[in-house]
Amino acid sequence: MGRFLILLPLLVFAVLPLPGWASGLFGMIEIQMDRIESIPKWVRALERIRAENMFGLCKRGDCPAKRDAWYAELAEWRGMSAEEQMVRVNRWVNRFDYITDDDNWGMSDYWETPGEFIQRSGDCEDYAILKYYTLRALGWPESALRMVVVHDAVRDIPHAVLAVELEGQNYILDNLATEPLRDEYVRQYTPYYAVNARSRWVFVKPARR
Repeated sequence: MGRFLILLPLLVFAVLPLPGWASGLFGMIEIQMDRIESIPKWVRALERIRAENMFGLCKRGDCPAKRDAWYAELAEWRGMSAEEQMVRVNRWVNRFDYITDDDNWGMSDYWETPGEFIQRSGDCEDYAILKYYTLRALGWPESALRMVVVHDAVRDIPHAVLAVELEGQNYILDNLATEPLRDEYVRQYTPYYAVNARSRWVFVKPARR
């Protein structure tokens, strides 16, 4: 996890919920904003993901090296239930080795495209990005998916996971866990911010009444 990931301050003070604020992920109050420009690494990653067009190339039969295995899995997963897709995608992506950006790219932080991750592996946000991209390729709506940058209290470091909403429940897809877990059972993470292609979220700890 690169140092830059903590781009927004963690709002750790407690507040009472206000109208329009949603209580959600990890039991926090969510504040949603429609602009993602304050996360420039994510904006640039999205541009590179679109330019890479891995799904489009594979659909035309022009998968670059190693990416054809991903596309073959998509065909198998497509006929499964949403829950099974979530489980299979998490397991498949987690098979890749963890490699730091320093070792992989010679820099402290770099957000990979899905194709780059399949080719070279990566670190925590890269796992989350490939899971996000894969579920979108399977037809999942943007509104159900968020990459979340968190503080891991156990290791005392920043970390990134994919949050998936399914049938009103939030599930965490984590490169450290074989199976998706409901967020209420993942107690070591406190979210800094979340983002998808349309919105970003910051989080506030609710006050006890």
